[in-house]
Amino acid sequence: MTLINSLIETQEFATLPPVAMKVLSLLEDENLDVRDLSNVIEADASLTLKLLRVANSPLYATRSEIRTIHQAIITLGLNRLTNIVLGVSIFSKFLISSQKHAAELMEKFWWHASCTGMVAKSLSGKIQKYFKEAEFIGGLLHDIGKMAMLQYDSKKYQDVVYLINEKGMKDSDAEMEIFGLNHDEVGAEIARLWKLPVELSKIISCHSNPRSAGEYKELVAIVRLADELCEIWGAGFYEGITTLNIEGESSWNILCESYPELEELDVEIFTFELEEEFKKSSSFLNIIIGDTN
Repeated sequence: MTLINSLIETQEFATLPPVAMKVLSLLEDENLDVRDLSNVIEADASLTLKLLRVANSPLYATRSEIRTIHQAIITLGLNRLTNIVLGVSIFSKFLISSQKHAAELMEKFWWHASCTGMVAKSLSGKIQKYFKEAEFIGGLLHDIGKMAMLQYDSKKYQDVVYLINEKGMKDSDAEMEIFGLNHDEVGAEIARLWKLPVELSKIISCHSNPRSAGEYKELVAIVRLADELCEIWGAGFYEGITTLNIEGESSWNILCESYPELEELDVEIFTFELEEEFKKSSSFLNIIIGDTN
């Protein structure tokens, strides 16, 4: 068995949470009845409660209260709701199950994941480019490979952190030295096993290099920029980033190339406003933690 198999297939990473698997399976049916989708989701009472909390939170600012999953699908749209289901179910499963592994590191990991999702969502809104929640859910899941490595051998991951903090190495380089592979590679294999939608798979496997994401490079660039901003705003997870000049970042350049109107933005004001949104990041994490029993 290869190391990547050992990292993934001997753990609970081998399969998606059951509801997420059923939802993805239903979506393959061109004649999908949303009532069937609602029934599958509502069979999981805890997940339903969390989804309704998310749908009614300031994240979505709906005009009226959403009381059922069917209403959430109608209000938010099938694609958005599906992505939210994937994100919330995966996030919830591993947030709970990972608590026994290096608690301090895991707490830091989930904070970074939550913040990256929130900032990516705010960023897409500010530049008025929308990706049906893929940027938000992709932000939550972009570093799933790191979590697999951390759960597989937390002591080894402490060695990775040491190389980053004390030797000034980038995360992928430090991971290669200690594990012989990096979190993008591990994450890509998890996404393949889970049969995630291609846009989420691209975020997970290509976020360190958005240009490698092909037609999804703008989406991946949004998540990467959010990831980098969280690093310097105190919500990072050991990437080795200490300073950030946005206008010199590949992720920002990709967005400007695709959306030339961004060149006219005052980047300083833009990032200040984005940082204010970042301060609300705890809201999503609180929703998920609010019902873990």
